[in-house]
Amino acid sequence: MKYGVISDIHGNYEALAAALNFLEEFSPDGYFCCGDLVGYGPQPNECVEMVRSLKGLHCVIGNHDMAAIGQLPVSWFNSCAAQALGLTRAILSDESVQFLESLPKTLEVEDITIVHGSPKNPAEEYLLTGEQFLESMEVWHTRACIVGHSHVPFVMSCMGVRFPLMEGLTHRQKITMLDGHRYIFNPGSVGQPRDRNPRVSCALYDSQERAFQLFRLEYPIAATQKMMRSAGLPELLVERIGNGW
Repeated sequence: MKYGVISDIHGNYEALAAALNFLEEFSPDGYFCCGDLVGYGPQPNECVEMVRSLKGLHCVIGNHDMAAIGQLPVSWFNSCAAQALGLTRAILSDESVQFLESLPKTLEVEDITIVHGSPKNPAEEYLLTGEQFLESMEVWHTRACIVGHSHVPFVMSCMGVRFPLMEGLTHRQKITMLDGHRYIFNPGSVGQPRDRNPRVSCALYDSQERAFQLFRLEYPIAATQKMMRSAGLPELLVERIGNGW
């Protein structure tokens, strides 16, 4: 089966629409979403509605989602993120709240574990090092794990000589999993990339080929920036989506 893979949408509807329109060309059987549908961006309800309508959806909750519905203190976040969460809370619909409240922290689908942060701390830990990979192996038991949270696309595997090997992923790069190895994939961020590349980041997972392929896509950034300014979001966040950091 084929699955579109998305994460860290952050209320950026224009970016989400670009990702889903592209992934639909592959006729996916379903979607994996690693959370953070809201926060930072100007259209949280539109993003939640679009994600919840996806066929074959397997979605987990992220830390911004949790904060938006009162499950995580806003004090956990920096000032810009906290301000954005305040605006998100003010406009989040009852339907959006109910959907976010229904999301689990961890899912297992077709030998894939899905979390937002890490298997050890699903909503909050940034998984970025080989040491964390080794620690996480005791917690997740599937062939691969898909995470988000850092907004940077990468693959990490136990193929290194001494420590797990970590590699950044680029447009159309495909990783085919080898027998006897375990992997962690990050599809990057749909709505707020942080690898100095402002293009949408998303992926396709093919369970038959056991392959994960990354894609980077253009979208109308200026349109989202205009909406962010109109909503009164911090200028730092407006600039951030244009610079990819």
